[in-house]
Amino acid sequence: MYTTFFFDVEDYITPPEGGMDDLLKMLADVMSEEHVSGTFFIIGEKLRCLRNRGRQDVIDALKRHDIGSHINMGSIHPTVTERLERSDWTDGCARMAADELAAIDELEEITQQPISSLSRHGGSFGTQLVAVLGARKLPYMHSPAQLPKHNITWYCNTLNIFTCIGSFEVAYHSRAGLQDAEKQFHKLTHKHEGWDWAGLFNSHPCHIKAIQFPCMNYYKGRNPPPEDWVVPDFHPEFSLEEVQRNWQTHCQHVREDSGLDLKTIGELAKIFGNQAMSTDETEIRDLAQRAADADAPFFTERFSAAEILDFMARAYVERHRTGNLPATMERRDIMGPSQLPLSTPTARSLHPEAVIRLARGIKTAVDVTSCLPSVICCGEGTLGSRGEVGAGSAFVALGRAISKNDAGKPIQTFPVHPYPLKGNEIADNVRQYRRWSPHRLDLDLSNACRLAALQSWTLKPAWDGSPPTANV
Repeated sequence: MYTTFFFDVEDYITPPEGGMDDLLKMLADVMSEEHVSGTFFIIGEKLRCLRNRGRQDVIDALKRHDIGSHINMGSIHPTVTERLERSDWTDGCARMAADELAAIDELEEITQQPISSLSRHGGSFGTQLVAVLGARKLPYMHSPAQLPKHNITWYCNTLNIFTCIGSFEVAYHSRAGLQDAEKQFHKLTHKHEGWDWAGLFNSHPCHIKAIQFPCMNYYKGRNPPPEDWVVPDFHPEFSLEEVQRNWQTHCQHVREDSGLDLKTIGELAKIFGNQAMSTDETEIRDLAQRAADADAPFFTERFSAAEILDFMARAYVERHRTGNLPATMERRDIMGPSQLPLSTPTARSLHPEAVIRLARGIKTAVDVTSCLPSVICCGEGTLGSRGEVGAGSAFVALGRAISKNDAGKPIQTFPVHPYPLKGNEIADNVRQYRRWSPHRLDLDLSNACRLAALQSWTLKPAWDGSPPTANV
């Protein structure tokens, strides 16, 4: 099983004499000495703090390993979720590019090395953030998306890693604590035997020493200036020497465990970064036949529901033009709709003219916007007819149109779920982020949950090496 040493590096509030920077350096130095590596997810404010304190020695120690972003401003309000609370898809993507991708550029200037990825900080989440990371081919850590046997998936056209972790935190205070944490991690890996990945969340380094999290200053929407920050209390039993000994022992145990394959998040991106790039006529027919009998959009081992709908729309347009389905088709990166599709079509029966209008509408929307339309106004196909079809019903209607032998007869439409059923689970996971302590008590997550469910159109498994070649 692939596993990853990773850390969430956050504390810029404790003053230098508190020793948090030295603790962080020790963790990175021991890893280098033990010839293991991992990913340090660093809040932008923390990295700027190290730079401003002149701790280039700490930055150099971290640079021997993989570095990811842990959100530019951390818990400072407005958080990512609060910034996206009322944003539509387009504005939210633009804002996340401005706030988080530009911040990654800044972090790369400070470290003088590529930033490999971004990790969710607490409850800071938005599908627009996940989407813009995909535009940079940067993985997203602590995703709400998971599939059976797959903690690593594609979602929003971005490589996503689900929260499946063994947490150590204060386990390094004693040998007994370390042994217990290692036992718990082995139980986790045994439970997920045959899965692709489980992580070794070693700690928030600050929490090894501090009793409280520094983000307590921002709980319940508070936003104090630096002069009002409250510094966390330290564990009275903390010993840097004891922590170092136990951390070194843990690094040795993981390195010597033949059942674990230690990779950084940056390395996982290369291992799991391949997708099926094309389909053929046989697979299109198989997908259409399965879609014809579906009651919800679906994904396969190779393609997301959005990609399948795009294949069927383009294939139907090609058949209308030439009389034949295409021999091969290239996959396109496509986002799901940003508004909830009609579940029940108002166009009850689609004559051939309406079906080609439906297919052209989907194809052209993707051509221009790279997003599925939520609703297509296609009429029923007879002169003067009216009616609209949601993306889910279009999925089934195009499956039937490609599969049926009599191309001259109308296609009946039916109520279809507006997104893959897995979207409900993803939205439920996002709903839990409401409990994150820094969030405002009146935070509205309805928009975030809706978009999270709708982008299940983009969900599919990620594969070690390359995706399977079997059709469906």
